[in-house]
Amino acid sequence: MMYSSKEECYKDIYLSLTMGVVSIEDTNDLLAYYRDIEHYECCQGILNALKDFKTIQKEYNDNNR
Repeated sequence: MMYSSKEECYKDIYLSLTMGVVSIEDTNDLLAYYRDIEHYECCQGILNALKDFKTIQKEYNDNNR
């Protein structure tokens, strides 16, 4: 099995969230999957992408009220 780096997982998830391909709720299933196969580096990338996405989304919403 080939593992993706933390940066690759971050980029994939951040882009998918931005494009609407993956929802915030979907990340729970993705995290569970990578946790089950003990790919903790990818889990960290997903969590970082989710955090950054939520921050940008909040800033956008705050600026457009």
